Amino acid sequence: GHKTYGPTGIGVLFGREALLAEMHPYRGGGEMISAVWLDHATWNDLPYKFEAGTPNIAGAVGLRAALDYLTELGMDSVMAYEEEITRYALEILSADDSVTIYGSAPERGGVISFNVGGIHAHDSAQLLDGEGIAVRAGHHCAHPLMRKLGVPSTLRASFGIYTTRGEIELLAAGIEKVRSFFGNGF
Repeated sequence: GHKTYGPTGIGVLFGREALLAEMHPYRGGGEMISAVWLDHATWNDLPYKFEAGTPNIAGAVGLRAALDYLTELGMDSVMAYEEEITRYALEILSADDSVTIYGSAPERGGVISFNVGGIHAHDSAQLLDGEGIAVRAGHHCAHPLMRKLGVPSTLRASFGIYTTRGEIELLAAGIEKVRSFFGNGF
């Protein structure tokens, strides 16, 4: 859900009906059971057999609203704006010799992974946070890639329909403050 501007803790799962019908639920409760005996149970029809307990009703309503919003905007428009703002960010960040950008895919989503000089990503992230600039620092669920790149972690800036050019410029100014704080020798 949170990847579509909706709430966290909810999502959508697609699967082949035949495979889902063969699978056993991984937890029990609520409407997922059709009938119960002392020694066994029978599962409800799909999709209910995988919906144990009280559903996340507020999350489902929020997810629906987010998906309706994206549909109204048009996914082609969303993608075009994310590509435009990401190109702008790449242009700005690439102009800074202290910034190492990881990845060069010609078609990319609204994400840039980077580091500033020899400064640890977590230190950079903390200073940027103090400037009101939110980035992620860490392995980003990609330990093998970090080892291949020879870095302990990276910074990740994510852009979306809400990101402005001014915010990209604030990121660049924040990076300058990071460099200034740690010294240009890094």
